[in-house]
Amino acid sequence: MIISPLLLMLVGAGLSWYIVKQSAHNQPTIAVIAKPAIRDALVAQHPTTYKIKQKLTSKQQATNYLNDGVIDGILTINGDFSKISYRHDASSKRGNPLSSLTNNVTALRSQFYASQLGLTPTQWASLTKQATIREETINLKSTLNINSSELAQTLSEAIVILAFFFLTSYISIVGAELGSEKGNHLIEGLLAAISAKKHYTGKMLGICFLILFQVLLYAILGLAGLLFLRHSSFVKSLHLTDYLSKIDPQYLLISLALTILSLVLYISLAACLVSLVSRTEDIGQATAGVTSILLIPYFISFLAQSNPNLLAIKVLSYLPFMSQGVMPVRLAQGAVSYPAGYTAIAISLVGAVLMSWLAQRTYVNNIFTYRSETPLKYLTNKLLRRN
Repeated sequence: MIISPLLLMLVGAGLSWYIVKQSAHNQPTIAVIAKPAIRDALVAQHPTTYKIKQKLTSKQQATNYLNDGVIDGILTINGDFSKISYRHDASSKRGNPLSSLTNNVTALRSQFYASQLGLTPTQWASLTKQATIREETINLKSTLNINSSELAQTLSEAIVILAFFFLTSYISIVGAELGSEKGNHLIEGLLAAISAKKHYTGKMLGICFLILFQVLLYAILGLAGLLFLRHSSFVKSLHLTDYLSKIDPQYLLISLALTILSLVLYISLAACLVSLVSRTEDIGQATAGVTSILLIPYFISFLAQSNPNLLAIKVLSYLPFMSQGVMPVRLAQGAVSYPAGYTAIAISLVGAVLMSWLAQRTYVNNIFTYRSETPLKYLTNKLLRRN
């Protein structure tokens, strides 16, 4: 369990690497029937999604190769780019590079017409060069020192995803630790020697120490990996120092603090719901509800990226259970200043304390209570009776 999130990330990274390698080895091979200058220009672009068989210049020979399955397609271009066609084998196992071909041929055609108008390559490059806009994020209350808002948004999404992996594991542990003993009627013997309050506190402290151990283990493994592999080309290609230098330490502090508090909130919520379980088979339903709630702030973070000042987004960025996914995005967008982030931390801290107290109280009050209803049905009926 301790290394399960790490193993999941390693498996995901391995699959991504395998897919990229497979894509690189499955590039379609095409023939280009055009003037030598056009063919050479296409080769000089060094395409990554297809290969050009340079020695194949005859249209009839290219057609024979296509029919025999030696090549996957034939790109035909006339001298003035007025007629362009691509004929390919639909049964080929390799991909169709039509999109890449369109982009590359369009660039060549633009250069051709630019030369017809008397423009030099430098002038044409200046005309087609993409404009660079320097972004400066300014808040009415303060100027945030987040030099790369896109990087900050990516970091906030990564934190939400990592927190989801951690929490799904610990929510299951909470269900197993608190619910199974009651469902199997083992709790009566345990509470004969210790009070329910101390029993609950011991269980939760054990889970907290497990979280701390797991975080420290990952930190040690990560640091050791960087020390041993810091001179490797892979680590250098990540440019970790450059990326981290673009993120303000306050932003990291707020994001991590909200994430840690969300761990306490969701684990306490899971403990509260599991305390209402009477049968072992109902534990999964109680923990599944908490796991579903975890996805809400992740999806809301996408909406916050496009409109961080929407009223609902503003409110959710301060609410416990939601702020860890929404507030970092609003900070990255420059919609709020750092004091707002610290305010969200204070609110989440109060919520975590209250949720921990409520979970303990619910556990103590329901430890010897057995119902035929599921936790969700019990809570629904209780609310309906109260109203």
